[in-house]
Amino acid sequence: MKGIFELKPSLPKYNEIWDVRVVLDYLKTFGASTALPLKELTLKLTMLLCLTTGQRGQTIHKFDINYIQDLDDRYRISFHEKLKQTKSGRHLTPIELLAFPEDKELCVVQHLREYIHRTDPLRKDHSQLLLSYVKPFKPVARDTVSRWVKQVLQSAGIDITKYSAHSCRPASTSSVKVKGLNIAEIMKCAGWSTATTFARFYDKPVSNTSANFGSVLLNPGAK
Repeated sequence: MKGIFELKPSLPKYNEIWDVRVVLDYLKTFGASTALPLKELTLKLTMLLCLTTGQRGQTIHKFDINYIQDLDDRYRISFHEKLKQTKSGRHLTPIELLAFPEDKELCVVQHLREYIHRTDPLRKDHSQLLLSYVKPFKPVARDTVSRWVKQVLQSAGIDITKYSAHSCRPASTSSVKVKGLNIAEIMKCAGWSTATTFARFYDKPVSNTSANFGSVLLNPGAK
């Protein structure tokens, strides 16, 4: 076992992580959700979902409109498929996305509502949330979601030769920890059963730099 560890050690991928605020500031340049072309709306929503949920790309890819509840000031997203975090007797709890009226250009609820409205006539019998933004508007593969995330990261100035699409997970969870969100809430939102997983692999210092996960992440006034 020691030899296996030497050949392929289980070590954190990153020693430091990019600053979430850099990407959020870039997303604000897109403008209001209602004025965006479908491509830009899709890219912006995908990144907002990754950041405000702290979830991996596989989970975002599994979002299904049949299990997304619109509760006026929030969305509740539940899952009826096996995820990577799914274990015997343990499944990811429903994700709650809260409205962010302080800055509508970063409000994931507003962007999700606009996206569902805009894609409704395009999706036919497809229930997967994320569709291709070009004809024939079919559900996209998980790799496409990762490619969209990397596209936004690169446009925001993040070095994608160093950081993958999955880096959104440590970036968002590390950011809300610095801003004061307690570890129990971070673990619940991210789907971790033990704090050591977060501490070992995801809690990273930002490179050069009792609340809801997403709202804490978006709030520039937090620590």
